[in-house]
Amino acid sequence: MSANPAEEIAKLRKEIEYHNHLYYDLDDPVLSDTQYDELYQKLKALEAQYPQFATADSPTQKIGGRASPSFAPVVHRTPMMSLDNSYNAEDVRAWHERCAKILSSSSFDMVLEAKIDGVSCSLTYIDGVLTTAASRGDGKTGEDITANVWTIQDIPHRLAHAPAGVLEIRGEIYLNKADLTALNEKQASQNQIIFANTRNAAAGSLRQKDPSITAQRPLHFFAHSFGFGAISADSFSAFVADCRQWGFAVSPVRLQTSSIDEIIRFYKDFDDKRHQLPFDTDGLVIKVNNFTQQRILGVTAKSPRWAIAFKYPAEQATTTVNNVLFSVGRSGVITPVAQVEPVSCAGVVISNATLHNFDEIKRLGLRVGDKIILERAGEVIPKIIKVVEHLGTQDIVPPAVCPSCGRPVYQAEGEVGYYCVNPSCPAQIKGRILHYASRGAMDIEGMGEAVVEELVERGFVTHFSDLYNLNFFHLLSLENFKEKKSQNLLDGLEESKKRPLSRLLFALGIAFVGAKTAEVLADRFHTLDNLMQASLQDLQAVPDVGVVVSQSVYDFFHDPAARQQIELLRQAGLNFTQPEKQISSRVLEGKTVVFTGEMKGMTRTEAELLARQHGAKTSGSVSAKTSLVVAAKAAGSKLKKAQELGIKILTPEEFLALIGQNK
Repeated sequence: MSANPAEEIAKLRKEIEYHNHLYYDLDDPVLSDTQYDELYQKLKALEAQYPQFATADSPTQKIGGRASPSFAPVVHRTPMMSLDNSYNAEDVRAWHERCAKILSSSSFDMVLEAKIDGVSCSLTYIDGVLTTAASRGDGKTGEDITANVWTIQDIPHRLAHAPAGVLEIRGEIYLNKADLTALNEKQASQNQIIFANTRNAAAGSLRQKDPSITAQRPLHFFAHSFGFGAISADSFSAFVADCRQWGFAVSPVRLQTSSIDEIIRFYKDFDDKRHQLPFDTDGLVIKVNNFTQQRILGVTAKSPRWAIAFKYPAEQATTTVNNVLFSVGRSGVITPVAQVEPVSCAGVVISNATLHNFDEIKRLGLRVGDKIILERAGEVIPKIIKVVEHLGTQDIVPPAVCPSCGRPVYQAEGEVGYYCVNPSCPAQIKGRILHYASRGAMDIEGMGEAVVEELVERGFVTHFSDLYNLNFFHLLSLENFKEKKSQNLLDGLEESKKRPLSRLLFALGIAFVGAKTAEVLADRFHTLDNLMQASLQDLQAVPDVGVVVSQSVYDFFHDPAARQQIELLRQAGLNFTQPEKQISSRVLEGKTVVFTGEMKGMTRTEAELLARQHGAKTSGSVSAKTSLVVAAKAAGSKLKKAQELGIKILTPEEFLALIGQNK
């Protein structure tokens, strides 16, 4: 901090005003909510520490941005306030204690609901007819967006059982995650702006001067409060019930309780479940339920004292690309990986982000040195989704040679990817060995990335069969290996020899053969020898194994190098047979089950195996033939399609309960 607090406060105000303008006025923020809140809280703390420098025009005393001159101004009858934010349980407990002190009671009813990541909107009805829709603007004056809002199907033009006179309903206009993906694909195909997130897409859609463009965007609305008018409800929960009766959608995530401990437990549990929702939510909003108690608690210049936003760490962050490296996978494909200035995102520090391929770099217009927004939604590998400032001068071009082995790089005609075609490339060997030893394949305990890297670099391992020639002397020479660790790894290798044929087939890394296809093949042919002797017609006759996969399997087992490896694995004593399938129950018999999202505590392969053990058929795609979908964290388009088709949807916990394995 500057030695002069007045200068530091002025600097922070200027920076926050700049970001307010980007967020509220241009719908193009370059900071995540968490990064913005850090600046805001720093300013707020300094103003509290040095009250002589506090002013009425500080961002801590103002709401939102300003009304756009492109739209007619609308003066709000009562200010559209923002909420105080918290990212930890201690702050929420402190808020609860402040409320309890003012209310002279430690027991009062609260309502918790999902905080939708969208755009605030005010809807004014006169005798039940929608007359005006306005944005929040600066909280006092918003923009008249009535013509655009009229195109949103979720918003009723006439209220059922409407109260007489003026009624102002406030809520959030948002876009579903799957719709954002489809919209961005369309935007990219037309060389139009790509939206960084659902909130930006909703805001950009609402600010169209042509309502017909807004009408093409699948916007939705959740009602969450009222601003003006006589209502009969004496509590927020009663108001929500009225909203439903009037025809509004409300947040499907809600809890009513007087226990702050229950709220904090809900917050922790919801962190896993929120990714299953079709819309983005960045946290929860806690409100004192009783309206009389809300009036007693009152408001500050900017926020109501009777509510607080309990937010999760941002899943997007702004940082700078420092360099781009090229990663070589087990199949030889070369993937560009951005090294970024380390930044906190979704609760972890990110220093690398995938760029997928060079077409993606071209689409982004990315150069080394650019300021970017990266995303880590649902705990997947971080990816760069947008360039916010083109500051770089260094172009990113495909490498001419493999960064691992130095051999020339190859690109097949009509393909996006670049490949190293050297089968002896060290990076490919490491990737193949890591895949072979992974949990869903041979599950060799202790065979992690660092161990594999050292084994390959020292020349101890080149092929899968070399793993079974390792001994104490090899392992004791590795970094941080002593007798116990060496013995554990040798035991893990010995145990891997017992894995069923399906796991071995997956571990071999045959092109297009995933865990499910490997199991189908193993169940059909029972032994590896039978599979190796199968004709192309035999393979094509297997259900769920198409022409491309059949050809790949046939070619693999007729490759002399692959046959040599298999013979060496046979000599090492590996199991080449598939046990008869054990059916634990028939509770899922005749049903087709699709899993989507990140299962907690098990891989998707393990979850599918569980389903098949209880009589189900599993599939990787949702169709009219699907019986049920198990939607876990970070569920995406499969969940949306299931909802559209009216297919039964279960959480992982409900699935385990159904098959009798809940704990």
